Amino acid sequence: MPVEILPFLQWQASLDPRQFYSQPSPPQYPAFYKEQFYYLEQRAAEGGRCVLARQQPDGTKEILTHDGFNIRSRVHEYGGKAFLLAEEHVWFSNDIDRRIYRQKLSPLASPEALTVADSQDMAIDFQLTMDGKNLIFVQEHPVKDDENENSLCALSLHAKLPARPYPLVSGADFYTNPVISPDGSQLAWIEWNHPQMPWDGSLLKTGILQDDHGSLSVGPSSIKTIAGGTECAICQLQYSPTGRLFFALDGRDNERGLQADCWDLYAWDGQSIERITNDDGEFGEAHWIFGQQRYVVLDEERIIAVRTRDGSDQLVEIDLLHSTVSVFDDEHSTGLSQLSPAGQGSVVYAAASFSRATAVHICSTENKEITNWFPAEPLLDDVDISVPQHLSYPTSDGECSHAWYYPPKNHLFLAPEGDKPPLLVMVHGGPTSRCDSALNYQRQYWTGRGFAVLDVNHRGSTGYCRSYRQSLQGQWGLMDSLDVANAVEYAIEQKLAHPRQICIRGGSAGGYLVLRALTLFPDLFCAGACYYGIGNLVTLMEFTHKFEAHYLDGLLAAPYHGLESDLPGSPYYDRSPLHDLASLKCPMIIFQGLEDKVVPPELSRELVKSLQARGIYHQYIEYPGEGHGFRNLETRIDALEKESAFFNEVVSG
Repeated sequence: MPVEILPFLQWQASLDPRQFYSQPSPPQYPAFYKEQFYYLEQRAAEGGRCVLARQQPDGTKEILTHDGFNIRSRVHEYGGKAFLLAEEHVWFSNDIDRRIYRQKLSPLASPEALTVADSQDMAIDFQLTMDGKNLIFVQEHPVKDDENENSLCALSLHAKLPARPYPLVSGADFYTNPVISPDGSQLAWIEWNHPQMPWDGSLLKTGILQDDHGSLSVGPSSIKTIAGGTECAICQLQYSPTGRLFFALDGRDNERGLQADCWDLYAWDGQSIERITNDDGEFGEAHWIFGQQRYVVLDEERIIAVRTRDGSDQLVEIDLLHSTVSVFDDEHSTGLSQLSPAGQGSVVYAAASFSRATAVHICSTENKEITNWFPAEPLLDDVDISVPQHLSYPTSDGECSHAWYYPPKNHLFLAPEGDKPPLLVMVHGGPTSRCDSALNYQRQYWTGRGFAVLDVNHRGSTGYCRSYRQSLQGQWGLMDSLDVANAVEYAIEQKLAHPRQICIRGGSAGGYLVLRALTLFPDLFCAGACYYGIGNLVTLMEFTHKFEAHYLDGLLAAPYHGLESDLPGSPYYDRSPLHDLASLKCPMIIFQGLEDKVVPPELSRELVKSLQARGIYHQYIEYPGEGHGFRNLETRIDALEKESAFFNEVVSG
């Protein structure tokens, strides 16, 4: 077809949202078990239901999860890996009734309930003891009118089932990542307490597992703190075959003389701690969800790991004998995650690239080859894929921040010579998170429509080491909004964007940043989209869940004191965009799920009421049945189409 010369805003998108939202999710938690390939598949067409799939040798897919079951857990609200493959079974949490089940690895086998029906306890992060007699996991117990209670629990599999789990370790506010030593004698885990978040400060502990006639216990006197503290974050525990306990650590553990600015790998042999890596890359990541795994200890000589530098991922091999790190020749991959052993010196993992969606890869250390085991079906030809450019730009307070810039790309259209594209600024959630450069069809939808996209990794983002991440402490709503504004100014200065056609979108903490940017820098933007965002920090604190109940203590450098915090002079009041709406100059579109426990509907409704009172043009859409992050196919399509139409109306007008 001939290329049309049209202004950017008249380009027609290369993709229909139904195309990419209807696709099954990329394989999650890929793993080989008994030489067969398994993975979790999330189905938007079924409301985001998660099912266990197995790929047959002939390439056909077999679904093992029955209708009426959803492999998902709501521990910490965000959940994560809620299943385990062991003993020829899958052990899983069912989101429908919150019970734990086991099922033989056959689609014909019926799931067997292991826990009682009259409990609303949630379970995740499963480990099976070496003798197969007990299941160990993290449990969250709902408490009416108070904080939920978290603990490490066990379930006796030789008792009469279904049964009630019993506690192994309790007393801390949070637990994660229980792992059992190869000889079955030790249990290791990570714990932390309010007001810390797990990436601020956490503890690695171990205790002796004692078996008394099939019932486990961890004697309090046997519990030891191996590493960690209030200024030191631990993540991703893993035992080697001989019993060395590996972990990632960043920050400062003064008691044990440990210090790392990036998440480096360490190992404890029962007596002392050895530092394994020491470079400017991150081998760990912020614990938002359970089951993250960025390295595999193959044996006592080799580790395969994901290392993140300047926001980009690399697959590396760590030689434990010679203390060297070498990069595999896979320079086009990014967005690496979920590593798992695949046998014979190989690992399986999820990876994407600038031009390829997330797929499953196998890396062999024997022949140094990387195989695309489970390729994703492409929805765009290369001629329509916008390849990003990494920007490091100066901030007006003399520092440096980062972003990914995607130019408009559509082989059917060209803009008139000299035209500059409209710019859509994207801000990630968290805020302790990051955007990566992996192919994302939602971003490509916008670039195909004629927008440039600027995806910002403001200070406070992960992937750039601890000092960058922790620099947002006490500065939330100030430093990050400045970074966003400076990113826009830099793009305009570099002639990458039309200066009067700047839109911004974000969800959750990203939605908060949208509101802050629009009210602090109103002359920069012409429209904003806020997904389950935060207009009033006091309202957030009154309604949010346990995991983030004290998140703002660090981000604002001030604890929350109820009504006292809802007064001028308090950062909870002063940095709430709701009180700065008089500065807002542009229209907004706002989206909210009615089942959101992280950012409840009260926050969006409060914001909308204030917009109405001020006569500010806006649109507000609520979605029944949706939580924090939309999962239903029709919801996702409807929201993106409404957002797209809204921006087109405002920018074109």
